[in-house]
Amino acid sequence: MTTTASADETGAMNATDPPRRAEPLTFTPAPGAAPASRMILAQAVHEVRLMLRNPEQLLLTIVIPALMMILFSGESLITTDGPGKRIDFYAPGLFGAAVLSTAFTGLAIGTGFERRYGVLKRMGATPLPRWGLIVAKALCVLCVEAIQIALLSAIALAMGWKPHGDPLACALLVVLATGTFAGLGMLMAGTLRPSRAWGC
Repeated sequence: MTTTASADETGAMNATDPPRRAEPLTFTPAPGAAPASRMILAQAVHEVRLMLRNPEQLLLTIVIPALMMILFSGESLITTDGPGKRIDFYAPGLFGAAVLSTAFTGLAIGTGFERRYGVLKRMGATPLPRWGLIVAKALCVLCVEAIQIALLSAIALAMGWKPHGDPLACALLVVLATGTFAGLGMLMAGTLRPSRAWGC
């Protein structure tokens, strides 16, 4: 009886309480740049999509190295001495050529076009700093190289390649080569005059 009465009294008090007012909505904008890590990651994803959607870049970075791996390893164009199959001689060199094509040639061409058409000048007005753009391009190169190495490794293993050596040393060598070639590619893209200045 007592419990029922107290519940009735509580319900009556809640019924007589005035309704609570909802807090007013604020539509005041809160301007500000995103964190640097988020901006760099978004720019890197954008760079990877642009590179993989470009037919010329796709041909240079994916198709040509794969065709070179298949054709050179299947035909005796160059005489190789020593034990092992021909694929054991060609595979490491083609891995290096793939890193060179992406980190140097592809990056230099892509950045040169961005400079020619004013993309880099427009990106100067965005919150992304210059060093952030360089880091994003480096991450893009590493992502594309991972795709290249995975594809070429699958082709080489299917053709009988037997890898040997320290994987960590190979990964460190790829990172160092990527940094070196990417720096040279960015230097060429930012130093050489665009073709429009030559009347092309």
